[in-house]
Amino acid sequence: MFRTYDVRGIYGKDITGEKFCSLGKAMSGYANEIVVGMDYRRHNEELAAAFRAGFEGEVRYLGRAPTPAIAFHSEKLGAALTASHNPAEYNGLKPFRERRCFWPEELKELEGKTEPCGLKPPKPLEADSELHDGYVSALPEAGDALFDLCGGAACALKDVFPHRIFDEPDPAYQRHSAEPKDETLSVLKEKSHEKLGFAFDGDGDRVAVCDRGKVIDGGTVIAFIAERFMKKNDTLAVTLDVSDEVVQYLTDAGFGVEVSAVGDVFVLQKALREGAAFAGERSGHYSMMKHMPYSDGIYFGLLLSQAKAGEIADYASRFKAVTEIDAVYAKVDFAKLEEKLRTKEPEWISTIDGIKVRFPDYCLLIRASNTEPKVRVNSEAKTHELALRGMREAKELINACIVKQS
Repeated sequence: MFRTYDVRGIYGKDITGEKFCSLGKAMSGYANEIVVGMDYRRHNEELAAAFRAGFEGEVRYLGRAPTPAIAFHSEKLGAALTASHNPAEYNGLKPFRERRCFWPEELKELEGKTEPCGLKPPKPLEADSELHDGYVSALPEAGDALFDLCGGAACALKDVFPHRIFDEPDPAYQRHSAEPKDETLSVLKEKSHEKLGFAFDGDGDRVAVCDRGKVIDGGTVIAFIAERFMKKNDTLAVTLDVSDEVVQYLTDAGFGVEVSAVGDVFVLQKALREGAAFAGERSGHYSMMKHMPYSDGIYFGLLLSQAKAGEIADYASRFKAVTEIDAVYAKVDFAKLEEKLRTKEPEWISTIDGIKVRFPDYCLLIRASNTEPKVRVNSEAKTHELALRGMREAKELINACIVKQS
């Protein structure tokens, strides 16, 4: 049940009460106090009870809450029972310390600490309203915008959002996907012709922005946040998949821009190492360090809702780059690919996560999938024609570097 970033799996197969009891016991080794909360997924009450039975210190219970609310109170330790945007048969847990997620190496350490745990019924707990109110008081005031709660954990805070849709808990996500992306937000996109729209993922740590009928690119949202809410000379940490045009724009605007591997954990690690004021991932994870290190879709949805309808869409129109996205289904020798790309004398190259390389006419991002034998390819350019040309040339190079299967 231990993955790269969290604990997650299918209930009854990967996830059981006995395993969560062991997990609770293992987390006792990090602090003597923990804040526990959960989303609306089925089986969470049973799993929370099992986790509490294993934890040997004091448990402060937040009850139903979005993941950022639990992270906000995790100065010592926190546990959010959630499987985020995964299908309904999944359950999981995100562990926190110092108001951030566990790093991948810390998760491996935690996995090594788990051992059998005798399940015994814990004492019943009432949700701590002080924890709930403390998080809500730290949030910006909502503007005149529409919020899509997707039937997820954000429903626990529905009164924070004056205008909202899909605001009743939907544990199986039968009415609405828990993944906020273009093809799942048809209702919000349509309504965003009248009001600025924001959609959360299942546990509320990501947010998508809709304006004038379109989902705004997450990299563009990062640029808007920087210019609207940050100070010049602030350092920003962004993931490698953020548009090269956006990164160049922010650099020219006077911000320090640090680039990390793709993934909210990696961009947050980069931000903390570099003393950045903000961390952002193109998929909608955004962190404001003065609020807390962990990404908070609720906070940023409310902060951005202070903009006027059409304002973010107008801002996005200044970015003209075109991006073509495709994939090659094969295993690729990236060392050989890097060598071939360098012979073409690029203006800039990064190998922190696959290969990102800038040429005069286009910028390429070539990354291996973490879950299947597939290489993802992004080609960004000023015109559609140049982006297609970059894609063709990238594929030619990739195909010359495919590892033959024996």
